Amino acid sequence: MDSAEQTSLIPETTAKTLEGDIRSLVRSNRPADAPGSSDDAIATGATSIADIEKLMAELLVARDFLQSEGDRIRRINANYRHLAETASASVKVIAETIGKWRISDEPANQASKVIGHLRPQAQRG
Repeated sequence: MDSAEQTSLIPETTAKTLEGDIRSLVRSNRPADAPGSSDDAIATGATSIADIEKLMAELLVARDFLQSEGDRIRRINANYRHLAETASASVKVIAETIGKWRISDEPANQASKVIGHLRPQAQRG
């Protein structure tokens, strides 16, 4: 029976420990109608409201920052697009001009070839 008594004592000591812990928790908490409990609730609510307002202010700052960054990126993209269009137009003008030079150089090259062929014959004669 000694072993049976030891087994029943273990749950009793555990139960007493738990009861003691619960009682100490209950004693530390004030009942709802105790003086000052409504002040704690108001203080807790005020703290929560202050935290929420602080977070809202931080979100507004973040929103303003993101909007200004979005505007900056739009301006950069517009500048880049204008630069790319200008560069493309410049390349087109250069290509057209070089094309005209090639066309105008071809008759001159052909004329110099003909003159080159004619000179040796003129010197012979």
